[in-house]
Amino acid sequence: MPLHLPEPPADVPDKVKGRLHAFADGGKFSTKALKGARKENLDLSTPHEVFTMGLDDLAAGAGLDHAQPVGWRYLITDGTQIIASAETVPAPDGTQEVSQFTEGPFVLGTDKAVKTLRKLPQLEKKGYELRLLRIPALYVMALWLHSPTDDLLVPLEPSPIGKEGKPVPTADFLAELSDLARNTTTPPA
Repeated sequence: MPLHLPEPPADVPDKVKGRLHAFADGGKFSTKALKGARKENLDLSTPHEVFTMGLDDLAAGAGLDHAQPVGWRYLITDGTQIIASAETVPAPDGTQEVSQFTEGPFVLGTDKAVKTLRKLPQLEKKGYELRLLRIPALYVMALWLHSPTDDLLVPLEPSPIGKEGKPVPTADFLAELSDLARNTTTPPA
């Protein structure tokens, strides 16, 4: 089974694309790649749900079941090239609203990691759903390959634990981050 891209709520892709094109029409982008792109070449790819985990959960040794869904993320293409990402967050009425357009290392790292992951033999044997795990307090973002029986995490560059772009078993990934979290939350003696 290949890498599975989850289906976002039905109205989300059109909402994100509409906002993306409105920003392009209004000349509202301030980042280089988006500012230089032509509206008719901009499109969305690789939808994945975004989850976040807090420092206290990591320090306490919590598992991925403590990760909270916080929105959706798309990679933005200019023709065939990935140039940015778009993210949504839940609105007060429960729908999703566009929260940001971003360029930078995590966007390029996502694109590179997804291309590498699609070639992994374990994806042929077992299908994984693509997710994103964000741990803001440690400046960590990782692709989360989720299946009902198994999870793998792929740290995106830059990562405080290294291993960028490589699948890491959940227990190993969380153990290393747990140590970092405890050192971050424990005041020096």
